[in-house]
Amino acid sequence: MSQKGISFRLNTHITTIAIIIIAMIVYLNYHFSKKILEDKIEEGAINQSNLVISSISRITVGTEEIAKNVSYQAIYYHQHNDLDLFLDEVLASNKILEGIHVELFDNEQKRITKFSSNRSGLITYDPDSLNTEQFISEMKSGDGTIKNGAWSDPFYCRSDTTHLLVSYKMPIYYPETKEIAGNVTCDISLQHMNRMLSAIKIGKNGYSFIILQSGYVITHPRNNWILKKNLFETPSLIFNNDIQKVMSDILNGRRGASHGISEHLNKQKAWYYYAPLSNSKWTIIIVIPEKELFKEIGVVFQVILMVSGIGILILFLVNMFVFKRLLEPLARITDAIQSFTSVTGKEKKSKNEINRLAESLEDWQAKYGVLIDEQTKTASEKLKFEKDLKSAHEIQQNIIPSGYPAFQEHPEIDLYAILKPAELIGGDLYDYFFIDNEHILFAIGDVSGKGIPASLFMAIASTLIRSNSKVLSSKEIIEGISNELGDRNPNQYFLTLFIGILDISTGIMDYCNAAHDYPYILHPDGTVQTLSKSHGIPLGIYKNKKYKSNTVELQYGDLILFYTDGVINSRNADGTHYGIEKLKSNIQRLTDLSSKEVVTNLLQDIMTYEDESHQSDDISLMAVKFLNETKNQA
Repeated sequence: MSQKGISFRLNTHITTIAIIIIAMIVYLNYHFSKKILEDKIEEGAINQSNLVISSISRITVGTEEIAKNVSYQAIYYHQHNDLDLFLDEVLASNKILEGIHVELFDNEQKRITKFSSNRSGLITYDPDSLNTEQFISEMKSGDGTIKNGAWSDPFYCRSDTTHLLVSYKMPIYYPETKEIAGNVTCDISLQHMNRMLSAIKIGKNGYSFIILQSGYVITHPRNNWILKKNLFETPSLIFNNDIQKVMSDILNGRRGASHGISEHLNKQKAWYYYAPLSNSKWTIIIVIPEKELFKEIGVVFQVILMVSGIGILILFLVNMFVFKRLLEPLARITDAIQSFTSVTGKEKKSKNEINRLAESLEDWQAKYGVLIDEQTKTASEKLKFEKDLKSAHEIQQNIIPSGYPAFQEHPEIDLYAILKPAELIGGDLYDYFFIDNEHILFAIGDVSGKGIPASLFMAIASTLIRSNSKVLSSKEIIEGISNELGDRNPNQYFLTLFIGILDISTGIMDYCNAAHDYPYILHPDGTVQTLSKSHGIPLGIYKNKKYKSNTVELQYGDLILFYTDGVINSRNADGTHYGIEKLKSNIQRLTDLSSKEVVTNLLQDIMTYEDESHQSDDISLMAVKFLNETKNQA
C-alpha cells in the first residue's frame, strides 16, 4: 500500500470509510428489516399453523359433537329398539369415526347393554379399557359436578395391531334425574389424522405433529417415532435450551414459538410453533426450516450486498478518476522537485506523491545545508576577495599620482588627472613626474582587458615606466618598456601607451605614441590640434621592436588632453558611442578653464551621456595646461 500513489491511497481510505458506513447501514437495515420480516413471517406461519390446528380441531371438536348428539338420543332409540340402527347411521354419515359404542347401566351402575358400530374389519372397542366405576370417577370434578367427556390414551385396534386409535367418551344422562345412565364412545384413527397432517403442505419441507401432555408423539411424519419418542427428553426432537419453558406452556395450555434444531430435518435450524388442541390434552407442533422460512430475507440481503458492492466499485472508480485529475498538478510538482533534488545513486521507489515530496524536501534540505555551507564558505571567500580587491584598488590608486595642484613648486604646469575603472580595479594607467628640474614626463596607457589581470599588468607597466625613465627620449623609454614586457607577458596582454617629455623652459615636448588614442591640444583661441602621429604597435607583443618619436611646441595657455578609449567608447541607452567628434566638440568649449575644470566637465558630460547605462570600460582623463612664458615666445 505504501508504494501506491496518493490518489490510490486516498481513494482506498475513502472507499474503506464508505464500506464501513455502508456496512453499518446495511447491517442496521438488515437487522431491523429482518426483525420486521421475522415478525411478519412468524405471523404468517402462525396463521398457517392455525389453519392446521383448525383442520385437526374440526376432527376433535366434530367427534365431541357427535358424541354429544348421540348421548342425547341414545335412551330414546334404545327404548324404541332402534339404537343399533341409529349407531350404524351415525357411523355411515361421519367419515371421521372409526367406531361408535353405547353402554347403558342398570341402577347399580353396572353395564347391562352394549351397542357398537365399527368400520368393516375393525374391532375398535375394548370393554376393559374403562370400567363403569373408573369412568364415573374420571368424569367427576373436584366439586362433585360431572364433566362432559374425556379423551382416552391412544390404543391399538384389536384386529389390526398397527392401527392406532383414540376414543372420546361422554356420559349419557337420564332426562329426568340427570343421573348417569351410561356412556357413548367415539373412536377416531390417529393414522388417518397423521395422513391428513402429512397432506397439509407447510412450505416446502415444513411438517406438523401432535404430542400428549406427557410429551409422547402420537402423530409424526416418521411412523416409527409414534409413542416411541418423547419431546421432553434430552436431546429434544426440536427444542434447544428452553425445554422447561415449553413443558410449562404445554401443561398449562399456552401457545408459543421459538427456534431450535430439527432432528427430523437432519439437524437443520428450524422455527417451531406449538398450540393446544381444543377440548383435549393434546398439543400440535408446527416445524418450518429457517432457511425456507427466512428465504425472502436472505434474497433481500443478497440484493442489498450486490447493490452495495456495485455502488462501492462505482465509487472507487469515480474517485480514482477525480483524484487523478485533481492531484495531477501535485504529481507534476513532485516530479519536478524530485528531478531537481534527486541525489545521485538514491533510488526513488515510492509512488506516493506525498512520500516522494517529503523525500525530495529532505534531499533538498540536505542539499540546502550543503549549499548554505558552501555559501557561507563562498561568502567568507567573497568577503576576503572583496577585501583583497579593495586593497588592490587602494594599491592601484596609490600607484597613480593624485592631488591638485600636481606640482606646487611649478605653477607653470597646471595638471589634473582622474582614473575611473569600470570595475573596482582596471587596466588604465597614467603617470607624471619630473625626470630632472626642467623635464616632466607624461604617460597614459590602456592595458587590454579589465579586472585583476589587467590591473596587475598595469602595475608592472607603471613600474617599468619609472624604471626606464633615465633618458630624455620618449622612444627609448617606450622601447625599453616593450622589451621588458615581452619577457614578463606569458598571457600575451598588451599595452597601448603614450609618453611625452616636456621641457618646461622651452615648451617643446618629445613624444612617442605606441598605438594609443591621439591626444588633443586646445589653444587659447579655441582651436583644437590633434597629435595624430602614431609611432608603433602596442607594447608587450614583440621584443626589440623599434619606435619613432616626434616633437611639438606648446605655447602659453595651451592645454593638452590625454584620454583612454573608455571615453570615446562610452554608450548611451541606445548603444551609441560617445565618439571622437563629440569629444573634440566638447573640448572646444572648455577654453579659459583650469585643467581640473576641463577634466571635471568632460567626465560629467560623459556620465550624463551614459545616463543609466553601465560603464563598459575604464575611463582615464589627464589635462596639462602650459602656463610658462618661454624665451622663444618672448
